[in-house]
Amino acid sequence: MSNVLEIIPLGGIGEFGMNCTLLRFGDEMIVVDAGMGFPEESVYGVDICIPDFEVLEQYRDSITAIILTHGHEDHLGALPYILKKFNVPVYASRFTLGLAESKLDEHNILGDVMLHRVEPRDVVTIGSFTIEFIRASHSLIDCFSLAIKTPVGTIIHTGDYKVDETPVIGEPIDLRTLRRYGQEGVLALLSDSTNATVPGRTPSERAVIPAFEEIFAETKGRIIVAGFASSIHRIQIVFDVAQQFNRKVCVLGRSMQKNVEIADRLGYLDIHDGLLIGINDTKHLNDDEIVFLVTGSQAEPRAALYQMATQVYKGLTIEESDTVILSARIIPGNERAISRMIGFIYKRGANIIEEKRRLIHVSGHASQEDIRIMTEAVRPKFLVPIHGEYRMLFRHKEFVKNHLGFPEANIILIENGDVLELDGERAAVIDRREIKRTFIDDTGFEEIDYETVRERKKMAYEGMVTLVVTIDGQTGELEGLPQIVAQGVRGFESTNGNSGSKRKAQVSSYEGSKQLVKDAQRVVAAAIAGSSKQMLDDLSLLKEHLRVELKRFIQKETGARPVIVPVIQQI
Repeated sequence: MSNVLEIIPLGGIGEFGMNCTLLRFGDEMIVVDAGMGFPEESVYGVDICIPDFEVLEQYRDSITAIILTHGHEDHLGALPYILKKFNVPVYASRFTLGLAESKLDEHNILGDVMLHRVEPRDVVTIGSFTIEFIRASHSLIDCFSLAIKTPVGTIIHTGDYKVDETPVIGEPIDLRTLRRYGQEGVLALLSDSTNATVPGRTPSERAVIPAFEEIFAETKGRIIVAGFASSIHRIQIVFDVAQQFNRKVCVLGRSMQKNVEIADRLGYLDIHDGLLIGINDTKHLNDDEIVFLVTGSQAEPRAALYQMATQVYKGLTIEESDTVILSARIIPGNERAISRMIGFIYKRGANIIEEKRRLIHVSGHASQEDIRIMTEAVRPKFLVPIHGEYRMLFRHKEFVKNHLGFPEANIILIENGDVLELDGERAAVIDRREIKRTFIDDTGFEEIDYETVRERKKMAYEGMVTLVVTIDGQTGELEGLPQIVAQGVRGFESTNGNSGSKRKAQVSSYEGSKQLVKDAQRVVAAAIAGSSKQMLDDLSLLKEHLRVELKRFIQKETGARPVIVPVIQQI
């Protein structure tokens, strides 16, 4: 067995979301996190994306466990999909397991999976890996950093973190244990880079309380708070301030209701009796007695806030006297949708309070001075920035190099698919795996492979051509003319019967497209006539031959590269 440790990220490096990292020593491998992401291809029937777990097939007999640092979707969301392929034990905190159990139950696999609950300072040995779960501060509760002891040295994986000494719920970050590992010697620190471009310290979760109190004190109408359903600290603050100002809270949105139920059942939330009410009960209260806690801070079309702003949501709409508090950061890529939703809210006459106007949101990630505290506590030999776009990884490197004097040669920037090898003395990328992604359809259950989404994207930009040919099953000769139907392909335009000069241009285009179809039919007929007997006997070979010949012809004549679907009928 080779005496080296391999670290292979499947996601989360150079991007937001899909956090998943493999640690392999000899014939043993653990998986840290299994997150989902939100793809740009959402307009092609794709809801979310997850790492391509097919790459793990070569390690099927080596995977021993999945370790979850916390319960955010970008670290937990792909768990059902990886467990369907590789049913191995899962280790996580109590709240993270509560979220995981709900998700696994939706996929009907909860009863088939072995889940292990761990507490802060618990130590678990899994083959060659000994893992201590270290309490971390984040925007979510019950989060871990990991100290992973291996035969070549100790790896500290921060997970998502910030240095918060005064969290709303639970204990602060356990810097004492991190410092203990730093004194004993740490081979490598895998450290969150999300806020590596932000100077100073990230504020405590408690920092938003004064602004919430001010808004509640000055607001006469209904208050609508939109935030992340996973921000349990923020949810507790809303409950506390609502109680302080004699308002009842109505929770709307499936994920918000589910997370509040799980956190309350597990004892993480402190909810006064009578504080929570149902949607029907709100109709019997004055506007200054109500707070709606809702999903939809990212303008998701099916979420409560968006539907309240654009149409009736269970009998509710946003009204002129309402105050909407957007208590969440904008996830990159959602700017346009959120701006449009804000416009809808303004059209309804409501007041909107955003993060830029008041301190109603704080990040859950380490800013530069938090990174300094973490790095100085752990004192690693090698630093590996993770979690974030490449510019953030680079700025992480620049900060620790320029402000902490960390040796540049010992800061390793990696990308998804890189195989980082450590032997106790050196760290180097020695190989690279081709990493794709798997897409999940709008139902949230069915997987769509990468090639299918690529075809959909191609159809959206270049159109589709369907080719139907009928051939004699005995002779292989073409029967009748090939049928060619083009949809959305330039060069095959038709007319809608408009008048004037535009009408003349369209008629000319239509005549050109008719000639193009005739020429394409001749190309297909010639391709069939020139086919070998072996090709005529194998319809899959013939389909590919016709597809390639028609593709070449259309590309040469029009410059278009449509998706071509050949259909062969034998008689």
